[in-house]
Amino acid sequence: MKSIRFTMLSSLALALLGPCFGTGLANAQGLTGKFTLPFEARWGTAALRPGDYSFKLEHAPGGSLYLYRGTKPVAIVYAQSFDQKASGHDALMVVRENAPATIREMKLSSAGLVLYYAPHRPRRGSAPEERQAGLAIPVDVTPAGE
Repeated sequence: MKSIRFTMLSSLALALLGPCFGTGLANAQGLTGKFTLPFEARWGTAALRPGDYSFKLEHAPGGSLYLYRGTKPVAIVYAQSFDQKASGHDALMVVRENAPATIREMKLSSAGLVLYYAPHRPRRGSAPEERQAGLAIPVDVTPAGE
């Protein structure tokens, strides 16, 4: 009897909460885009060479980001966290501490989404070493169905 009641309450809770999460998912579901990386960079555990890349974001927000170089898949990266309040231009935010650079966030303002990524190897250094120079790389985004 208790398990039936629990199942019914769980189903009711999911039904009531579904629309709350659905709006953010609809905004970024099926996004595709492209960017040009002018230098070598790390994105999560992926090491990327300079060149033209395309991407497909699935199960957003914070879902799977598939990276391609031409038609060849090169990596799948997962966001550490996300924010659904993005403004400004669509861009990759890159930190250049030492070689290679690290991609730390993907700003998809056209979808109202910012995806945050953890560095591959977090480390602590002296104050001058921890000062980071940021760089924005433009991203062209295409919503699903276009």
